[in-house]
Amino acid sequence: MDARLLVLVLDEVIPPTADGRLPGAGTLGAGAIVQQAASGTPGLEPLLTQGLAALQDIARRSDAGGFAALSRRARIEALQELERANPALLPTLLTFACVAYYSSEQVLIALNGDARPPHPKGYAMEDGDLSLLDPVRARGKIYREC
Repeated sequence: MDARLLVLVLDEVIPPTADGRLPGAGTLGAGAIVQQAASGTPGLEPLLTQGLAALQDIARRSDAGGFAALSRRARIEALQELERANPALLPTLLTFACVAYYSSEQVLIALNGDARPPHPKGYAMEDGDLSLLDPVRARGKIYREC
């Protein structure tokens, strides 16, 4: 998998903010996490490798320098063409990119989040009305033991 191309693509999929507060996903390092996930997920690595190669081919029709040499607008057009040809690729890539991006401490802090896991500290939850479960409890057991 072309790591340099993946970084450029991730920066288009989740671009940096104009004010510079948040980096793009590629610049942040989400590419390494995506590559790690791809190597451990059956079928994902070939999907990404072949998809990135197809994107580079699309880009080279516009500029011999490939995706890296394209303008931002041309990159978006190349990604749109790739999406038409391979509709599963970009949503799959975006899913892994979002997981990597929004679990980054830098992003969480910039979004005024708490850069910590939800457990063991946990989050406060307001008490609910557990009487709403009474109809379910009244039904009794409707499952079988395994």
